[in-house]
Amino acid sequence: MTWNKLNETIERNSTFLISSHLSLDGDCVGSQLAFYWYLNSIGKTVKMYCSDPVPSKFLFLQNSRLIEDHKPDDSFDVLMILDCSNPARTGWQGQEKIADTIINIDHHRDNTHFGAINHVNVNAAATGEIIYDFFKDNGIHYPPFVAQALYTAIMTDTGGFRFSNTSSRILRKCADISDQGADCSKIYELVYSSHSQQGLLLQSKIWSTLSFHLEGKVCSMNMPLKAIEETGALYSDSEGMSDYTITAKGVEVGMLCKHTPSETHFSLRSKGKIDVGRIAQKVPGGGGHSCAAGCTIKRPFKAALDYMLSILEQELD
Repeated sequence: MTWNKLNETIERNSTFLISSHLSLDGDCVGSQLAFYWYLNSIGKTVKMYCSDPVPSKFLFLQNSRLIEDHKPDDSFDVLMILDCSNPARTGWQGQEKIADTIINIDHHRDNTHFGAINHVNVNAAATGEIIYDFFKDNGIHYPPFVAQALYTAIMTDTGGFRFSNTSSRILRKCADISDQGADCSKIYELVYSSHSQQGLLLQSKIWSTLSFHLEGKVCSMNMPLKAIEETGALYSDSEGMSDYTITAKGVEVGMLCKHTPSETHFSLRSKGKIDVGRIAQKVPGGGGHSCAAGCTIKRPFKAALDYMLSILEQELD
């Protein structure tokens, strides 16, 4: 990949805002932190802003608390949007007013190439992998805490190296990141094996809703958002639960349904036969990868579930 235009833009500008998508995950957090370090290291003025707060499980990453969830009043030379397929997915408006230039770095196949500069690699396992390549190709040496951020980005977007986007290429890169100082076992423990008591209570409520549909080819779990308040948990405590919905034999598609009285968000997962990214795109604003995607249907849970099952029934047939 050629980085000339990106390097030139970084060199001739002074102030940068870094942002990403709603419902922050490990890839968007780790990618932001890695590029934040780099821009700071070469003397740029940098801020990070996302519509949602950083999930507590990622607060061990250095500088993660600098990702603000209130929109800055300043204007910037450059807005970098990482790991986000289109500006609407950031959850905030006015991108074109806050900066003169937008840089778009992403790996989602439904990316709309909305930036003045677009580095979109749909074959990358994570946006963190693209940033790793940028550092590697440009001879940028980074400290261990940046290695931690890059490893977290890639580990989480490969589902702890369980998803089909795990390859020998990505494992070699992670080995190099480990050599740069990422503590692989510690990161795994902090992300996947460190739950609050309230978080486990929330997860137990979600597990109790486990259901199978369409002759056992679809598995669902659901979470009314009021359960977060009832258990004293955090929204981020439900992250990763959707991955369990495809672990049963015979299941082709799994979904975690998070709902309010008026709308339902679907986190869709597939074992590979069904392209859930294409299914999510059938709903306005939805999208994602072939094996992991999401969409929001503005209907109560039961009606939204029936609608989604009708789409899946056609796909499975």
